[in-house]
Amino acid sequence: MHAVHMARAKTATALSDSRRALILRLVEERGPLTQAQIAKALNMTWGQVQWHLYVLEREGKVRRVPKNGLTYYVSATAPLPTFCQI
Repeated sequence: MHAVHMARAKTATALSDSRRALILRLVEERGPLTQAQIAKALNMTWGQVQWHLYVLEREGKVRRVPKNGLTYYVSATAPLPTFCQI
């Protein structure tokens, strides 16, 4: 029971900011995106996106996928084939 409560608390923390919720929804809907692509799509600065991605990654909501010298961000719940299709 304690683990379930902690998981819910982490979700609440990660998504407590509307910008993080937007970033997560964007990568869930569009698939793998670079930090620059996310910033452009949401009209945010690179630094703002960097911070929110850090929080989302720390809380297990997104993961990094390196490919051809770039770092893509994907939903942590994305199936493995999505990673390979970058």
